[in-house]
Amino acid sequence: MISTSTFDYEAIDGSGKSCEGQISAGSREQAIANLAGQGVFVTQMAEIGGHEKKVAGKQENREGFSWPSGNRVSAKQMLLVWRQLATGVEAGLSLLETLQIVEQQSDVPAVKALLGDLANRVKGGESMSDAMKAHSKVFSKMQVSMVAAGETAGMLEKVFESLVGFAERENEIKRRVQAALFYPVIVLAVAVISVIVILVFVIPTIIGAVSDSSMVLPLPTRMLLVIRDVVVYWGWLVLGLSAFGYWRFKLWTATEEGLLKFDAFKLRLPIVGNTIRKIAVARFARTLGTMAKSGINILEALSVLRDSLGNEALAVKTDEVKSGITQGQSIAKPLEETGEFPPMFIQVIALGEKTGRLDEMLIHAADAFDKDTEVAIDRLMVVLPTLIILVLAVVVGFILLSVLLPILEMQTAITGV
Repeated sequence: MISTSTFDYEAIDGSGKSCEGQISAGSREQAIANLAGQGVFVTQMAEIGGHEKKVAGKQENREGFSWPSGNRVSAKQMLLVWRQLATGVEAGLSLLETLQIVEQQSDVPAVKALLGDLANRVKGGESMSDAMKAHSKVFSKMQVSMVAAGETAGMLEKVFESLVGFAERENEIKRRVQAALFYPVIVLAVAVISVIVILVFVIPTIIGAVSDSSMVLPLPTRMLLVIRDVVVYWGWLVLGLSAFGYWRFKLWTATEEGLLKFDAFKLRLPIVGNTIRKIAVARFARTLGTMAKSGINILEALSVLRDSLGNEALAVKTDEVKSGITQGQSIAKPLEETGEFPPMFIQVIALGEKTGRLDEMLIHAADAFDKDTEVAIDRLMVVLPTLIILVLAVVVGFILLSVLLPILEMQTAITGV
């Protein structure tokens, strides 16, 4: 006789309404499958007598949706999803059919779970944008607003196409930034490890013979030995203080004032600050242009895009721009008054307002700033490694000087020359 267990469950039925009950089955997976066959999507389940409601092999998020353990939907995966949704809807399939087909085609558990939940919610009568709101960790406010506008205007396929283009550019910028930082980080890590090895293992052997004599060691050598003692005897304390300082810094940047000041400081950094600004301005232009093209009014678009800039100092300036527009100003005027946006960008917006082609001009401006960003990132890839090598050369030169000076002085004392 096959043993069965009884499970409490909470679910969403075919009409989109929440329901709960009990079911008996040989396993949790079988219970979920049986309910799915009845058109019921399980959100929580627990065996009677257990301690925690969950769906087997899954962990819950705060929206009541269950993700496959250890999985999240990446930006690259979402780009593919947007592209498939755009293709399906453009081909004449309904949104529900498209979601179900893309879900079946996906071999990524997290994507299948996401699309399955979206399809179930749409089937239950929710709009696509409302279904997306239940997954705030996957879909940004901008994406939700654009889809909502597309649903209202009956141009969902165009919105999906716009989201594809937007995601492609965002992924490309992210890839280039990661590539720009990879080599300098590797060089810096190797340099730090090499210096520590030299200080701890090499220096004592070389300096030992010289320090045994009665000769007074040169100042650079004494400084090097002090640094070496700090690394060997107080290294853990230094690491602990560094970790504490980093923790305090993270707490400070978690505050509104701290984040604002730090992000403003980043914009003032040589080379790096210029790159950050160009990335943010390109994102500002592309987001605003894409949302305007989707039929979203400028004030709503500004409210949404402020959190997508990646810099709180610029986000605050965006609030100032929105405030100026509500007082009857054009978009270009308050942008200019912030002092944070390039003159060329402001002129493009002013021209777009005059010609009534603001969305087109913004997207063209975004393309131009993307190219500027690529140039800035390429420059960063040249400058950062060079700076690291120069600093490393100074450090190595100091170590060599500290080692050679006492040897030369001892040789001079012996030979009398």
